[in-house]
Amino acid sequence: MTLLFRLAVYLPVLFLIAVVVVGQHHATAQDTLRAAVGRTLRWAWWSFALVASMFVLELLFIGW
Repeated sequence: MTLLFRLAVYLPVLFLIAVVVVGQHHATAQDTLRAAVGRTLRWAWWSFALVASMFVLELLFIGW
């Protein structure tokens, strides 16, 4: 339940940050939102990869 809540908060916040970052480079709202969705997916993938690598390092150094 907590993971779903965290994702429900994290992904929209990530999207809103992407809108601000991408909005500086695009003139129309459609281009901005299209680029923001792509950037949000990319950032979400990187977030997942970093959390997975931290989990692997935890298992490696601390153990199960």
